[in-house]
Amino acid sequence: MAPTEQTLNSVNYSVSVYVGYLIIVTGLIGSFINILVFTQLKLFRRNQSAFYLTVATFAECYELIFSTTTRVIATASGYDYTQTSLLWCRFRAYLVQVGTTVLAATICCSAIDQYLSTSYLNQLRQISTFKLAQRLVGILIILAALYCVSFPFFEEIRPSLGCATYNPAFNYFYSFVHLCVVIGILPIVVSLLFSLLSYQNVRRIVRRQIPVVRRRLDRQLTAMILVRVALFIITTLPLISVRSYQINNLADGTDTYALAVSTLLKTVVTTFYNFNYSVFDLFLFCTDFTIIC
Repeated sequence: MAPTEQTLNSVNYSVSVYVGYLIIVTGLIGSFINILVFTQLKLFRRNQSAFYLTVATFAECYELIFSTTTRVIATASGYDYTQTSLLWCRFRAYLVQVGTTVLAATICCSAIDQYLSTSYLNQLRQISTFKLAQRLVGILIILAALYCVSFPFFEEIRPSLGCATYNPAFNYFYSFVHLCVVIGILPIVVSLLFSLLSYQNVRRIVRRQIPVVRRRLDRQLTAMILVRVALFIITTLPLISVRSYQINNLADGTDTYALAVSTLLKTVVTTFYNFNYSVFDLFLFCTDFTIIC
C-alpha cells in the first residue's frame, strides 16, 4: 500500500475510533442526565414539548448504540461483522434507518408543537396536548418501522466494497427520495419554519397575561428546540450531500486510493453528523442545570 493511502487509512481510523468514542461517551452520559431531568423534574412533566425532546433523546441513544458504537467497535477491533454476515448487515441497516427516520420526524413534531403551544390563537394552543403528542409519537414509530422494512432486502456484501446497496434503482430512491427529501429537505424546511415562528411567538409572549413561570418555560423550550433544529440542519446537509453522491457513484474496488478517499470522506461526514447527538445533549445539560438552579 502506498504511503498516501496508509496516511488516509490512519486518519480514517483516528477520526472513526477516537472521535467516535468521545461522541459515544458524552452523548450517552448527556442523554441519561437529560432523560432523567425531563422525566423527573416537575416543571417538565406532562409537557408535550418536553415529551418530544425526551423521545428525540431516546432516539439519539438508540442511534449511538446501534449505529455509532457498532461502527466504532468494528473499526477499532479490525473485524467488521457486517462484512461477513448478511443477516447482521441487513438488520443493522434496518435499525439505523428506523432510528434516523424517527429522529427527523420527532424534531419536526417538536418544532410544530412549540409553535402551537406558544401561539396567540387559543384554537391553536388547544390542539397542542400531551395525549396527542403520545399518540403521534406512537404512530410515527410504527410508520417509520413499516417504511424502512424494504431497505434491508437491498443490502448486499461485496468483497472490496463491503455491506451496502448496489441496486441502481433503489440507490436512486434511497439517495434522492429518502436522504434528500425524507431525511433532508422535508424535516429541515418544516422544523426551521416552525421553530422560527415559535421564536417570533415567544418574543411577543410578554404581552400575554400568563404566569411568569410559564413564560420562562416557553422561552427555554423554544431555545432548546431552536438549537436542536439548527444542529440538525448543520450536521445533516453535509451527510446527505456526500452520501447521495457516493451512493450513485461507487468507488472502484480495485483502486485502493479512491477507495481510501471515499471511506475517509464517509467517515468524516458521518462523524460530523453524530456530533449533533453529543453537542445537543451538552447544551440540554447546561440548560437543565440553569432551570434547576
